Amino acid sequence: MVLIDPKEVFHHNMGAMRAAVEPGFVIKTLIPYNKTFGDNFKRGMVTSINPASNSVTLDNGETVPFTHLYIATGSKGPFPGKLTNPMSVSMEEGKSLYNGIVEQVEKADNIVLVGGGPVGVELAGEIATDYAGKKKVTLVHPHEKIADQNTNDKFQANLKGELEKLGVNLVLGERVSNLDSLPMGCTTQNLNTVKTDKGKEIEANLVVPCTGLRPNASAYQSSLGDQMEKNGSLKVNEYLQVEGHKNIYAIGDCANVKETKLAYNAGCHADLVTKNLENEAKGNELKPYKPSGFFMALSIGRNAGIMTSGGWVMPSWIAKNVKAKQLFVPMTWKNMGQPIPEMKK
Repeated sequence: MVLIDPKEVFHHNMGAMRAAVEPGFVIKTLIPYNKTFGDNFKRGMVTSINPASNSVTLDNGETVPFTHLYIATGSKGPFPGKLTNPMSVSMEEGKSLYNGIVEQVEKADNIVLVGGGPVGVELAGEIATDYAGKKKVTLVHPHEKIADQNTNDKFQANLKGELEKLGVNLVLGERVSNLDSLPMGCTTQNLNTVKTDKGKEIEANLVVPCTGLRPNASAYQSSLGDQMEKNGSLKVNEYLQVEGHKNIYAIGDCANVKETKLAYNAGCHADLVTKNLENEAKGNELKPYKPSGFFMALSIGRNAGIMTSGGWVMPSWIAKNVKAKQLFVPMTWKNMGQPIPEMKK
């Protein structure tokens, strides 16, 4: 088994929003690969996949052979929601980036978050919790529903209520029209005017992009282009095999499975393909993937959250204990076989 990644660390993305606000928290979100995988970890960027020769080519020209290939490239999006620019970020670079946005948030008085998906919602919750009453936080989203369009009215009412309780100003059904002309991710002394397509103007000295994510297709777009959807995800069958390739699989955000893109679902994909590798070795039939019912858990700062499963909306205290308090940090470090580093005071 060989793990290839351009980063030298696993980025625990569920902790990214807290790492953007709480000083020092970033070290709990960056887990070194080499301490877990040793010589089985190869740092590099896959530039092409060669199905005919069962190999991949790295950006340094090295060719790595495979019998089975599992593509788990995830998704790309703006910082701080994602740590994908540059793709080859190091531990120190990652810490520097998040420490930098922590400083920007601390200096800002008027903060506008552009995009009300899970990233925007959770970042708003983190800022409004840690700086309660000290900063004006505005969340702008082009739809009336925030977080996810598949959620029901009760979920939306509870989520919006939690954010408004923290003082977050919601501007919904409006799209920012001058995004390209605004300084992003840096606090300015003078206020900038964020304009919406419906004529609203919002003053801000820090604007943070929290816009939609897209599949990270950089590793396969040149060689598996015929198997790609328009959004960049790979077409897979019921076993998560890439169309036309029985030994190439796609899991997580880069697979075109019709379900909400969540870390939980990506974990279910990984469990299935691992079991099917065993089934194949034993000559047993492969087990198909069956998406579970809709599930979502969001933290709203460390003291609140919201969770829904199968149409049921759980009380905030459940989401707080399941996700918001620790953001699955202990479980992730345990799975990687490493102790959680202590934050410096």
